[in-house]
This record gives sequence, C-alpha cells and structure tokens, in this order.
Amino acid sequence: MKPNISMFFPAYNEEESVVELVRNAESVLKEVAGKYEIIIVVYEGSTDGTIGIVKGLSKKDKRIRLVIQPLREKGVGWAIKMGFDAAKYEYIFYTDSDNQFDLREFKRFLPYIEDYGVIAGYRINRQDPFLRIVTSKIYNFIIRSVFGAKERDVDCAFRLVNKKVVDKVSLVCMLGLGTTELLVKARKFGFRIKEIGVHHFPRRKGSSVFESKGVSLPRVGVVLDLLREMKRLWKDLHR
Repeated sequence: MKPNISMFFPAYNEEESVVELVRNAESVLKEVAGKYEIIIVVYEGSTDGTIGIVKGLSKKDKRIRLVIQPLREKGVGWAIKMGFDAAKYEYIFYTDSDNQFDLREFKRFLPYIEDYGVIAGYRINRQDPFLRIVTSKIYNFIIRSVFGAKERDVDCAFRLVNKKVVDKVSLVCMLGLGTTELLVKARKFGFRIKEIGVHHFPRRKGSSVFESKGVSLPRVGVVLDLLREMKRLWKDLHR
C-alpha cells in the first residue's frame, strides 16, 4: 500500500515560488502517496501576495492547506512546529519553499520509511554563495562538537519524519535552530536516522531573510539568536 504523507513548507514572501512549489509537490504525491496533504505555513508578516495565492489554491483543492504563522510567533522554528502540529498523516516531509531542491528526489526516501524515524537529506554540490557555504560548515562543526550530532548537514531542510518522532520530541527552539534540534533530539531518544544526498540548486526567485543585503553572511541578530537558542537547547537536553 502507498503511504499517507503530509508535506509542509514554511514560507515568507514567496509569491514568486509558491505556485511552482505546490505543483511540484502535487506531481510527486499523486504518484507515491495513498492520501496526502500539502500545508503551506505562511508567516503573517509576509508583505507580498503569498497568503492570497495559497488561499486561492486551497479553494480549488482541499488537500492544499494554508496555516498562518502569527506575527508574535516569528521564526522558522515556529513554522516547523506549526507544520508538524498541523500534519495529520504518519509520514511528514518538509523543506523550504524557495525551490532549491527537486521534490522528485523525495521518492528516494520511500524505501526507508518503515525502518527509520528520520530521513535527512544532505546537499550535494551546494549551490549557494561561497560565504554562505563557509558559515554553514562552521555552524555544522559547532553543532557536532557541542551537541554530538553525527549528520553531515544538520541544517538541511529536506527531511522526512515519522509522526512517532514528532509525538516524542518537544521542540523548544523557535528561531533558526529548529531543524537542527529535531535531529539532536531524535538521536537522543533512540530513533534511527538515515542520510541521503539530494541535489541543490541556486535560488532563482526571492531572497533569503537571514542575510545582510548584498553580503552572503548572516545578520548579527541572526547570529545572536542562534547563540541564545544553542544555550536554550543545551539546558533543555541536560535538565
């Protein structure tokens, strides 16, 4: 039998990408899933037409759902938590909404879904600016050193998670550490993790909200938020 799958995608000012994203998700899910749903978690502070576009798509197909992330709950960690909370099927997949991955590669995860709690993608030939790749390598080194993570790409948001993991793991990082926290805690609770390489592509539309304009380096506020969340995660893991 084909598995029932929830796919969710955090979005902020992605009006240029969201229609293509949903169409690609539909194409894959119609092929591999029994029942499915596509959830777009849109931050309420989006200033473009993302929310209206998703509302229009959801009116045409009830399997497409809009979840509004409130202004007071800012951060990708909140979006990830809300996506997991909204998902109703046993297998939950999420990735970014900027179309930097080929969703057809999700099919490569399917042979492993019954044996692993988390199937984590890692980026093959990452297509980001050089400075972003360098800062990501530093970030991965820190996470592996501080939290004992074993995965090679802890902040890669191309991931399939069994609902059993979501029910067991309580996420406390609501900003940029959410994707990493899931891996760290899944390992802590003894869930098996499978890594699979997925191709990565340049961002063709929109822009990152985590970097300074004109420079592919994280904003100072983003770095400070990550440090605070690392401290919070450390305390949560050792309480």
